[in-house]
Amino acid sequence: MNLQFRDFDDGDLSAIVSAMGDPQVTRYYGLETTQTDALAIAREQLSWYRALNAEGAGWWQAICLNGQSIGAIGAYDRDEDGDSAELGYWLLPSHWGRGLMRSALSQCLPGVFQQLNLHSLVAYVEPENQMSIKLLTACGFAYEGLLRECTRRGDDYVSLQRFSMLARELER
Repeated sequence: MNLQFRDFDDGDLSAIVSAMGDPQVTRYYGLETTQTDALAIAREQLSWYRALNAEGAGWWQAICLNGQSIGAIGAYDRDEDGDSAELGYWLLPSHWGRGLMRSALSQCLPGVFQQLNLHSLVAYVEPENQMSIKLLTACGFAYEGLLRECTRRGDDYVSLQRFSMLARELER
């Protein structure tokens, strides 16, 4: 797949609006916002991506196909003690089921580890999100266990499965 990765720019706002306004995308995204309007959420996300990149606390890239942004991939919540960060990603639903996110992860992960000088990358996934579980497993992430009702989504508590990859496992 001929995917490209680059820093987000203002031209990506419409793709972010489409994603943040789509319940299929945001269902498991773990979006923390007080905004309810997709445009306001998208602006907030764009600012967050840029701030993380500028501060070195994370690194987010637009996933582009034929010059158009179709998703995002990145790391955030960098932990200095463990040289670890949390993985995040989303893809517009019109591109689901074509192996694009798997390709994006395999192409982008070395850059994430290098850019943030990471020892490990972790991903937290709701057990119902079977597509992400299959994706992470296929890309070499190890399942570490279930964190029971460890976070809140609205008025409910949800459990999260933890997956991780060590820098040395990239070469496999």
